Amino acid sequence: MPRSATEPEAVISGIVRSADPACERIDVAAVLQTVFRQRPQLRTLAEVLQARPELLTSGRPEGPRAIERLVRALREAGAEQLVLPRCGDCGRERPLTALGDGARICGACSNRRVARANPCVICGSTTLAGRDRSGRPRCRAHPPWGATDPAEELAKLIADSPFGVSPATAQQAIRSVERTRPGQLQLLWALEDTPGLLTGRGAEGPPRISALAKALIDRGAQGVVVPSCPFCQRTTDLKERRGGLRCCGSCWRKSKIATCADCERARPIGGRRFDGKPVCGTCRQRDTFNHRPCGVCGEMRLRKSRTGDGGVCAACRRFPTALCATCGARGPCYFASTDAPKCLPCSAKEREEAACVSCGKHRRVNNRTATGEPLCGNCGNRSKPCAGCGGIFRTSGRTPEGEPLCQTCWAKHPAARRPCAHCGSVERLYRHGRCAACARSADLRDVLSPPGGPVRPELEPVFQALLKPPPRIVLHWIHKVPARRAVLQALAKEHGPLTHEVLDRFAGAPTVEHLRAALVAAGALPARDEQLARLERWLAKTIARVSSAEERRILRNYTNWQPLRRLRRLPAGQPVTHGRAETVRVEIRNVARLLEWLHDGGTTLAACTQDQVDAWLSEGPTTRAAVRAFLLWTSRRGHSRPLTAPVISHYITARTIGKDQRWALVRHLVHDEQLQVADRAAGLLLLLFAQPVGRISRLTTEHIVDRGDTLALKLGRVPVEIPAPLDDLIRQLAKRRNGRAATVPLEEPKWLFHSIYPGQPMDPHTLGRRLKAIGVPSQLARHAALMDSASELPAFVISRLLGFHQSTGDNWTRKSQGFGADYAADISRR
Repeated sequence: MPRSATEPEAVISGIVRSADPACERIDVAAVLQTVFRQRPQLRTLAEVLQARPELLTSGRPEGPRAIERLVRALREAGAEQLVLPRCGDCGRERPLTALGDGARICGACSNRRVARANPCVICGSTTLAGRDRSGRPRCRAHPPWGATDPAEELAKLIADSPFGVSPATAQQAIRSVERTRPGQLQLLWALEDTPGLLTGRGAEGPPRISALAKALIDRGAQGVVVPSCPFCQRTTDLKERRGGLRCCGSCWRKSKIATCADCERARPIGGRRFDGKPVCGTCRQRDTFNHRPCGVCGEMRLRKSRTGDGGVCAACRRFPTALCATCGARGPCYFASTDAPKCLPCSAKEREEAACVSCGKHRRVNNRTATGEPLCGNCGNRSKPCAGCGGIFRTSGRTPEGEPLCQTCWAKHPAARRPCAHCGSVERLYRHGRCAACARSADLRDVLSPPGGPVRPELEPVFQALLKPPPRIVLHWIHKVPARRAVLQALAKEHGPLTHEVLDRFAGAPTVEHLRAALVAAGALPARDEQLARLERWLAKTIARVSSAEERRILRNYTNWQPLRRLRRLPAGQPVTHGRAETVRVEIRNVARLLEWLHDGGTTLAACTQDQVDAWLSEGPTTRAAVRAFLLWTSRRGHSRPLTAPVISHYITARTIGKDQRWALVRHLVHDEQLQVADRAAGLLLLLFAQPVGRISRLTTEHIVDRGDTLALKLGRVPVEIPAPLDDLIRQLAKRRNGRAATVPLEEPKWLFHSIYPGQPMDPHTLGRRLKAIGVPSQLARHAALMDSASELPAFVISRLLGFHQSTGDNWTRKSQGFGADYAADISRR
């Protein structure tokens, strides 16, 4: 392939500098980029100048017009010896827009040649004004329209039709779409020959029929039909001609089907190779001959749009931002400079829908067959054999030789790893020639910035905190989770620093809580007890349901000084568990229901009697007795009469499972390898060592004592030896935790049962639900394990090995003995 085809800019620059030394001071490549927008023009110009370089200095009117455009631009930039080509007829330096007798001529000489070749059929004058209905030339003295105004004649013809428009209105519509008399005359002759052009047969007339029909409809015409393409039935501009009818550009291109020189399939011509053979659009895009460096990512690709730097590929193309006329959202839009911009999602929704020729389903057309038949997205991207693993998958990438690769093989292939255009790191690029880390920084600044401004200084810690998680996780939050992106955009519009209270104002707890955990783990927010915070928000809403202001005040004082005070005085490092918070919710929920029941009965808490309390307790479940503490508190402080409720008794020995069932669950967890490792390990710790789920969830790698052949776990003061296969399960959890990519690179407890939230262990309530899903009732199974351990081991040993208090061990020892010495002593005292 000649150098003029592969490097036309370099070839032209060398020839120009050889012809005029003054061009050494000119950036010829920049001039070429400004003047010539199409690369084929540069290739043709380079080929001509290689054969005849004297055309730059001789002034001869030969060769393509690109020579004149190049010389004119270089002379404006400072060239001294380059000469503009002169007209082949008059010899003057004018724009040579026409070609005559092998030489380029100016527009005036071209018009004179046309006039001399077309004398008037009446008088022989060469002042050509148009052609009559038979195509014969007419001069200005004898124009083809004669003494009449074609617009008025056409308006009368339209007004006589049953369209309901006046001649004045019709004439106004005609002049708005066609201002020249020859054009108006063509419309008049077309309507006289084919009267149905405005009622559906517009494809048989000139192109202006479509514009005339739209103008008449806008002015209230009835029965006028905008012509549709006779081949695809779409209502669009009919600018091409096919088979004697006007058609849209898509149908015209379908008629130009030829055999592609590369893939050898019969497809519409998308371009031509250097040797002039036709190729389809797909092969043209793959041909490296048409690739140029992208101005953004630097990759050799087909340019999809042009910028000041040359051009960008399809992946790096940025659409201008505007307000979509369809959905009203601001974003990248097509037709952004017009009055009706349309965003990318709305444009995708308006794609043509048809029945897929492969699956038969009525879906949006995403691809087409070689003959133009529609295909949906699934059928258009058929699975192919992967060159790496041999499996049948969809193509995610291709080797340098063009062989397809599946997603897994493409991620492992060296061709997928390229240097980042921003930081230079060699890895799998994310977008626009940038790695995931560089794309994350740019996208974070974009989403955390208010419209038209930089990131607020108060949000700089948030920006730095979100740079610590893995880049692709943050990019997934921004682009794939609309709720999380909305939270970040809302933070950009807030004022002041970011606090927990600001995040509490956003709805959708899972969306906010993950972001909150990441910010806390990275140090952008102080840590707080989330269970306690959720409980306080819930209490505020529940207390607001009480209708009486006095009773709301009493209930608020009670919650602050009794249950919340106990929870806030827990030892440091001991968070509020889900069980403790749920106990408070059950109590306050029943208190609110009692107050509502009294209000519906026409009484108040101060006037309530014990009989009314008993009646309310008898109408509902036993959990209503949870109001006992509240009633005793109000009675002591004079807010009510002396009231009470029965104590809820817990028959622990009855709330357990049998020994056979317990060991059956142990065998199930030991042998069923289909279960997750975390669930098996947690279930065995509960069934064998009676550990509550709250303590299991907070185990870390520091609790493990691995001696190689044996493994012990620090559950109490003395490590307890773990039997097989539980020891292997715990080793797997520790290895997975130490080897996993930390969500945030901070020093944090290495939880064995880590949460989806960064820096936090698994919630005990979540762990309990997972155990229940595999058939392990956490509370009943723990009672059975404690009962069995207390019947075989002394309370002192249970306390030191399993981490229980001495009194807890004594209580369970007494319960395991059943009717023991205490029962006999009680009987003897009776």
